[in-house]
Amino acid sequence: MIYRLGKKKNLKAEINVVPYIDVMLVLLIIFMVLSPLLIQGIEVNLPKTDTTKMSIQSEPLVISINAKGEYFINVGDESLSINLEELKRKSEVIFEANPEIEVVFQSDKDASFDYVAKAMASVQSIGISKIGIVTTGYAD
Repeated sequence: MIYRLGKKKNLKAEINVVPYIDVMLVLLIIFMVLSPLLIQGIEVNLPKTDTTKMSIQSEPLVISINAKGEYFINVGDESLSINLEELKRKSEVIFEANPEIEVVFQSDKDASFDYVAKAMASVQSIGISKIGIVTTGYAD
């Protein structure tokens, strides 16, 4: 019999992280492509302003107002047409469920400010204080 009198090989316990990095990069690309598609609300022509971005901690309640002055509220992935009284009632139910809710108004630039002001007043009257308006930046 032959015996070897040499060093024993030390086993190294290492994890190969290259496949994990590949998966992470693929997921990053998927999220970058899909994130612009997740915008909610109806299609409106936004006014252009010089604004800063809001810091939103959770998904806000989006209320859209088209050029005709019709109100829409986002529920999941769809926007439901409602009147001003229904807007107040539904906002109150949502506010009772989540007192930290933020409401964002998305109004067409051709819509009368009267419609926006009435919607904001109805939402503020139930106690919601975190309110924002969606605009686009100036086109120079």
